[in-house]
Amino acid sequence: MINKEWSDLVMDNNNDQEKGKVLYFPNLTQKLVEKGMAALKDKKYEEAYEHFNQLLEISPDHPQGHFGQVLCLVEFGRLTEAAERCEKMLNQDIGEYFDVMQVYISILVQLGKYQKVVTMIEAVLQENKMPPNIAESFYQLLHFSRKMTSYDFEDELIQDDEKGQDLQQLETYLQSEETEKQCIAIQKLSKSNDPLAYELYKEYLKDSGKDPLLKSMILQILREKNIDDNIMIHKFGKDLIINPSRLVDIFKQEFSVSVKEELASKVEHNNPTLYEMCIQVWWHYLFAITPFDADPPVKELWAAAIQKVGSEINGIEVIDEEIAEEYGIKVNELREAAGKIDRIEKQAFIDPGI
Repeated sequence: MINKEWSDLVMDNNNDQEKGKVLYFPNLTQKLVEKGMAALKDKKYEEAYEHFNQLLEISPDHPQGHFGQVLCLVEFGRLTEAAERCEKMLNQDIGEYFDVMQVYISILVQLGKYQKVVTMIEAVLQENKMPPNIAESFYQLLHFSRKMTSYDFEDELIQDDEKGQDLQQLETYLQSEETEKQCIAIQKLSKSNDPLAYELYKEYLKDSGKDPLLKSMILQILREKNIDDNIMIHKFGKDLIINPSRLVDIFKQEFSVSVKEELASKVEHNNPTLYEMCIQVWWHYLFAITPFDADPPVKELWAAAIQKVGSEINGIEVIDEEIAEEYGIKVNELREAAGKIDRIEKQAFIDPGI
């Protein structure tokens, strides 16, 4: 997660600026840094990117130039490129390590690279060098990413060239009581074009005893495959007919974005760390409930509920009445919505009957 304002993160990376290197145009580089930061604050990302690009032309290893461009790439939606730049910065020791790491992890989560998130965070934890101020957010992301991937069952699957038996094994995994085995089966089936794989997915989606988060994973896979077919899904005690090809990316839905913007206006400036935690909680909730929408569709209500849950996760004391007043909602509505989020956070991937 990203714990600071973009411009603050760029400023932090000035500490490593031009190690052992002579700057021929110090006034110009500083001016470009300031212009880039100002453009970031004003959300003029194209302009900011150009300033940082000019900075790197003068000083190719300038940490603020690299970091500023990464943040711009994120805003452009060029996440793969941003991730590659972060990885390069980490490998070449450019910038403040944990600032870069936080942004990198956040990007990997958005890209769905959960296994890589698990590997990287576990490596940092083993080194026991994680600053206390970011430890909580990393633990939360590690917990979430472990839910979203599996990593210990590869050896249990038989060789890929035994196609028929492989599908039978995966079907057995889907019927297992272990959610980790179900997850590995879902991931493996996503690489198969066998019609049986699709039939197994459909049976899983209809099963009232299966995990809701894993059902969301299947829907995401089918949407990416552009499956144009009406299928039944049972989730949270409800049945729904959906067409995967018509599902909208939850991160781009108008309502989900409006809640994010509402949170940004209330939380981001005063507590960037809390804001990033809230955004992760919000995306997780939306992913878990898909294809259903947050109900009722009141942005103030969900922003308030997310702030309450995010604050509690971060160990921040919460006074429900104050949050409700700030967002102009009723306390009982706040608690009800927060309760829905809490149940998802605590039970999804564990208890499919929530």
